[in-house]
Amino acid sequence: MKEAVVVGSGISGLTVAYWLKKRGVEVTVFEKDDTPGGTVKTEREGDFLLEIGPQTVLTNEALEELLRELNLKPIEATPHAKERFIYKKGKLIPLPKGPFSFITSPLLSLKGKLKVLKEPWVPPSEREEESVAQFVRRRLGEEFLRYVVGPFISGVYAGDPEELSVKYATPKIYQLEKEYGSLIKGAIKKRSLGPKGKIISFEGGLKDLIDRLTREVEVSLENVVLRIRKKDEKFILDTRRGKVESRVVVVASPAYTSSYLLKDLSWSASLEFDKIDYVPVAVVHLSVKKGSIPKGFGFLVPRGEGKRILGALFSSVIFPHVAPQDKDLITVYMGGATDRGIVEEDQETLGQIAKKEVEEILKTEAQILRVTLWKKAIPQYKVGHGKFLDLAREMEDIHKGLFLTGNYLHGVSLADCVKSSKEVAERVESFLKG
Repeated sequence: MKEAVVVGSGISGLTVAYWLKKRGVEVTVFEKDDTPGGTVKTEREGDFLLEIGPQTVLTNEALEELLRELNLKPIEATPHAKERFIYKKGKLIPLPKGPFSFITSPLLSLKGKLKVLKEPWVPPSEREEESVAQFVRRRLGEEFLRYVVGPFISGVYAGDPEELSVKYATPKIYQLEKEYGSLIKGAIKKRSLGPKGKIISFEGGLKDLIDRLTREVEVSLENVVLRIRKKDEKFILDTRRGKVESRVVVVASPAYTSSYLLKDLSWSASLEFDKIDYVPVAVVHLSVKKGSIPKGFGFLVPRGEGKRILGALFSSVIFPHVAPQDKDLITVYMGGATDRGIVEEDQETLGQIAKKEVEEILKTEAQILRVTLWKKAIPQYKVGHGKFLDLAREMEDIHKGLFLTGNYLHGVSLADCVKSSKEVAERVESFLKG
């Protein structure tokens, strides 16, 4: 009988397995596909280095510790990555970097700026839970929602601010109101509204992190787990290659897969986890002539500006090594919660839409390199998301030795997954010792 098994070799599963092995726990990762990494995929297209899934990582302490342990040296983004743009009425407008720089920015009208200035005196809501849109309208106004927060939500979640929970989707903003009574007061105290950490990648792209973790742990590829049951103090897994028994099972797969795997343990919990919404996202990589794009991280497109794309990253401005010297690489995003119809389009159509709109916005010619469609890309932390966190804890309490992790629980970013999965590894170690 094994001490521990992990189902899923995305960043969450590999991180749990790595830290367990470091603590002396015998652990095997089961993966249904022929390659590890989940949505983290980096591929070559000629002299271009393309990120097919997540594009960059914003570090936190847990990720920095993991990189030190792995002796994996990251590449930091260029200083240009601090500059971001919003597309408004045919122009790219720099996104203000602080609460007071919005006052001089052309992004908001005079009426919109006055609403922002009144924010410190806005009382807290009496609602039990607000959507991001409700929260922002109340505190900062409709314009701020449309031209700042809405595009930000598109960039992180490909989500709809009318549906997402401010408490769970943007917890740092939610906490500013709780702690300081005002976002502006809180931003002044903390000296920033933006995220902390460094934007990084690696010489061979984000796949370097997956490859390095995979070398450190045992991964059983093309070995799908079909069923998980519990008998006495052990779990029995039916896999493609036979039965496996283990004291601990860490389910680190997406919610829609986890729900299937949990059905023998709890049919009702399985049905609930299957309700977590994942939105589709198309990723289109474009090549343009060197120097024909602004020096910045990229741009976001508010809904209502007459464009179908959500935004674009200036990938080779952020990390110059991803493109040849005479070209720039642009990564375009489409779809999300406000445009689920992209799943009905073929790749050629998606590529042409992205090409046409980027050429219109940047006034330059572009060539399509690659089009990728993720039909279930990013989990949505909608109003009421807390019930899924409660359910995960309840499942772990009832079925001792079962642990759940993944980007549908405690943050969608790669760094969030590393942080929460390290905490899971610590809890697994405590359970095995107890």
